[in-house]
Amino acid sequence: MATDITKRLGYGASAVVDGVQVLVTAGGFDVAKTPSYVEPLDVPPSNISRSRVVHADGVEAYTGNVSFDVTPAFLTVLTTSKLLSRAYSFTVGLDDGEDAQDMDDCYVTSLTVSGAAGGLLSASVAFASADEPAASSSVLNAFIRDQTVYGYWYSGNTDVRDWTLTMNQAVAPMYTNQNVATPRYMKVGLVDYSLAVTTYDQLRAHDTINIATASFQIRGDTTSEGFQFVGVTDLGNYLHTFESGARATVGSGDTIIF
Repeated sequence: MATDITKRLGYGASAVVDGVQVLVTAGGFDVAKTPSYVEPLDVPPSNISRSRVVHADGVEAYTGNVSFDVTPAFLTVLTTSKLLSRAYSFTVGLDDGEDAQDMDDCYVTSLTVSGAAGGLLSASVAFASADEPAASSSVLNAFIRDQTVYGYWYSGNTDVRDWTLTMNQAVAPMYTNQNVATPRYMKVGLVDYSLAVTTYDQLRAHDTINIATASFQIRGDTTSEGFQFVGVTDLGNYLHTFESGARATVGSGDTIIF
């Protein structure tokens, strides 16, 4: 009799990142409203009000975040031509079982993928958009129970205890000289990547990370390295951190690439 080794997990919500349904563990959308206030030049003693005065409706910033466990489906968008690419635009949808919302034209502000001994590979994506989240009828709500979830042992190398891959991207809303709350567009600035690896072996270079069957390599510089002895009941470990960085050339900068 064959043994069914599929792990059937009871995730209680649904999320879609760039068209791929992920095993969401947490998430949400935020709208930060910033009305414009002024202080009156003249407040007569007889005036009861001592409050600040609304000058304009102000502006709104639309952000969100999603945390989830890594599956093979997510790896199809964790590529240098999609989520890891600068200024890549995508849609995020969330369904809590009752209501669904989505946000279009999102840009990554931070993306983290990590693995540690005894756990699953996990990821989180924070994003910003010029579009306000809206009710949606197209977000997939077929709750996943039988997708493969990667354990950390599917990544890294021998003697790797834990690792974290991080992407940061500067995204700022641009506004016009009008009393309009919505941003005109999103300005995407510089992007950087970093890889932090803790090993039990004193290796001096870690510039490549393997996540399941995908492989990324960071071109950059070592920003920290060191040794920690954590007690007689455990092994010492070595931490090495890389950050991407362009090399300046005459008249231009080299590209930052995986």
